[in-house]
Amino acid sequence: VAVVGSGPAGLAAAQQLTRVGHTVAVFERDDRIGGLMRYGIPEYKLEKATLNQRLTQMRAEGTRFVTDCEVGVDLSIEALRAQHDAIVLAVGALRARDNTVAGRALDGVHLAMEHLVAANKECEGDGAAELTAAGKHVVIIGGGDTGADCLGTAHRQGAVSVTQLDYNPEPPEVRDD
Repeated sequence: VAVVGSGPAGLAAAQQLTRVGHTVAVFERDDRIGGLMRYGIPEYKLEKATLNQRLTQMRAEGTRFVTDCEVGVDLSIEALRAQHDAIVLAVGALRARDNTVAGRALDGVHLAMEHLVAANKECEGDGAAELTAAGKHVVIIGGGDTGADCLGTAHRQGAVSVTQLDYNPEPPEVRDD
């Protein structure tokens, strides 16, 4: 079985398929296995040592990993089909949902994953990130998990200030009557 993508869904599928006796190869376009867990979630929320431990376990169980291989570019779908009995597609979590709001094209306006991937690659030892919050006043638009990851990363990088904007109303005050 070929599993395309090594994020949470791809690794879960690969491990389960290996454990029930299938020969499994995971194909990843990046230089390291882990997808969103490796490059999207900051180290302080998901220690990469934990991810690496799981990958070591999966290798010992027989799962094979192929990095730097973008299916459809470096390896054709036809070739993948010819070499495998089944294909699991588990791709795409790092692709952002961009929009055309006023000001989106201004200098200094970045998508969250641009910032998080660069910061995580720096943590992996790939050199200093070009996109950093160090010494800057940062505004984060959005209050979800990804916004919280950007907030923590900006603080850890040494931002002068961080302001987070969200459209949800403030929670009601809790009274102790």
